[in-house]
Amino acid sequence: MAPHAPDSPPDEASLVRQSRAGSLEAFDQLVHELHPKVHAFLLTLTRNRQDAEDLTQETFVRAWRKLDRFDPSRPLLPWLLTIARRQSIAMLRKNRPLPPLELESVIPAPEPSPGPDLWRTAETHLSRDAFSALWLHYREELSLAEVGKVLGKREGAVKVLVHRARRTLAEKLRNDPPGPPPLPVTPPPIPSIWNNTRVPS
Repeated sequence: MAPHAPDSPPDEASLVRQSRAGSLEAFDQLVHELHPKVHAFLLTLTRNRQDAEDLTQETFVRAWRKLDRFDPSRPLLPWLLTIARRQSIAMLRKNRPLPPLELESVIPAPEPSPGPDLWRTAETHLSRDAFSALWLHYREELSLAEVGKVLGKREGAVKVLVHRARRTLAEKLRNDPPGPPPLPVTPPPIPSIWNNTRVPS
């Protein structure tokens, strides 16, 4: 008799369904898997680690409360990033000046040149939407349609945005070759989203 194979870990759709049924344990698994991506995206928008962390926590709390509206057959990350972007827009409407983006804190490991240098050039020379479109499409590997949903744009508009951003970066990098990659840094710990937050019923 063949030995019993170990149970495979639940996939994202299964975790979403369990979360919709009220499982905090399943939702915490989703938070653990997706927290770094949501936090990194918010850090590119807010350029402030504490703001990004606060908004990341708020994003997951809001997602928990609205899970009944989410289709488990769809990828969860684009939906979370849409919530995250709306939260960041609300914060940025306070008209606080944006500090420079510390890319070394967003990219936790060294990459072959021109990786981090390319993102630094992008942050300097691209609009916020163009930078976000590139980040979501190439860093987070979202489709153009998914990027459009996150940014509130049509897929065709995102395609044009990405094409123009790539062309701008190509011109800048030709004139200013990239330097060596930065030293690695330790990524921030993933906190419980329920810290200092009343668990929603």
